[in-house]
Amino acid sequence: MTMRMTFGSLCLGWAIAVSGTSIAAPGNVTPPSADIDAFVRDYGLRESATPVSERPGWRKPRAIIVDSGVPGLLEALQATRPDLRFLGAKSAAEMVQSLNGGADVIIGRSVLICDDAVLAAAHELRWLHSVYAGVERCTAKSALTERRILLTNMRAVAGPVIAEHALAMLLALTRHLDVFIARQAAHRWEQDDVTVAAMTALHGKTLLVVGLGGIGTEVAKRADAFGMRVIATRATAQARPSFVQYVGTPQELPKLLADADVIVNAAPLTPATRGLFNAELFSHAKPGAIFINVGRGGTVVTADLLAALISHRLAGAGLDVVDPEPLPKDDALWSAPNLILTPHVAGTAAGLDAMLLRLAKENLRRYTAGERMLSEVDVARGY
Repeated sequence: MTMRMTFGSLCLGWAIAVSGTSIAAPGNVTPPSADIDAFVRDYGLRESATPVSERPGWRKPRAIIVDSGVPGLLEALQATRPDLRFLGAKSAAEMVQSLNGGADVIIGRSVLICDDAVLAAAHELRWLHSVYAGVERCTAKSALTERRILLTNMRAVAGPVIAEHALAMLLALTRHLDVFIARQAAHRWEQDDVTVAAMTALHGKTLLVVGLGGIGTEVAKRADAFGMRVIATRATAQARPSFVQYVGTPQELPKLLADADVIVNAAPLTPATRGLFNAELFSHAKPGAIFINVGRGGTVVTADLLAALISHRLAGAGLDVVDPEPLPKDDALWSAPNLILTPHVAGTAAGLDAMLLRLAKENLRRYTAGERMLSEVDVARGY
C-alpha cells in the first residue's frame, strides 16, 4: 500500500552567500555568544583548518547581499551587525544589480547565489553562504574553484531532525503503520495474520548508513539506541564513532549491502554518487532489505528502485527525496508496493529556522573577524 505523508515546509532550498568588505572598526566586532561552543559541539559543526584571514584576498566585507526572499533573514542579520552594509535582493537580476556596487559576500538560496549571471557579475566575490545543506548547484560551477570563492553551508544543523524522519519512516514500514492508519480511517479493527506476521523488530538488525556525514552520523546514533548493529561507508578517512561497528570505503558498498537489513542513503549528490543506486547495486542488497533515502534523489535510478520494489528484492522503501522533484503525478513510483513517500520535508521542524539563522550569524561574525569558518564546503569533493 502506498502512503503519502506531508508535514509542512521550512523554506527548504535556502542558500546563503555573503559578499562585501567591512568598514567596521575593531571595537565594533561582535564577540561570540557565550554558548556558541555548545552549539558547535551539539550539532557536530566543523571548523575550517585555517583562519579565513589567511585566504588570499580576504578582507572585511564591504557589502553583503542577502536573499530577501528568505523570510526574516535580512532583518536578523541587520539587527545582529548594524555596523555592516547589507543589500537585500529577491531575484538573480537584483543580485546582479547589487553586485555592480562591489559587494563581496552573498547570503541566500542556492538557486540565486550560484546563478550563472550572479557569479559572472560577482567580480569582488569572496564568500558564499548557503542555508541549505545541499550545494551541488554551487559546486558544479567552475568559477568557485577558479576564483577560490569560499563556500559554506548548513550541513549538520538539520541532521538530527532528518535522522528522526528516516527512523520514523523505518518504524512505519517495520510496524506496518501505513496499513493500520488506513484501517483506522475506515473504522476497521483488524489483526490479519499476514500483516501481523510481517511486523518486525529493529533490535539486533543491521543498518547500513551510506554517507556517514552530518546526517548519516545522526542516523547511526539513533539506530544504535534501538539496539541495531550499525555499519557505514564514508569517502574520507576519519575516526570511527563508538556507535558504528565498521566504517568502509565507497568501494566496499556492494559487500556491505549483502549484510544490511536496512539501508539508509544519506550521501550528497556529486559526480561520484549520481545514479549510485542502480539495478546492479540493488542486486547486491540482502533480499527483503528496507531502503530509506534522505540524501538526494539523483543518487538513485528511480526506475531501478521501482523494479526492486516490484520484484520484492526490497521489502519496502521510505523516500523523502526523488528524481525528478516534484514527482510527476503519473509516475509509477506513486503506486509502488510498500512505499512511504514524503515531499522533501525531512529537514522540517519547528524552531529549526532559528538554528539556521544562528549559524549564518555566527559565520558572518567569524568571517568579519577573520576566524575559522564553520561548515566549509570542499568544492572539489562537492560537499
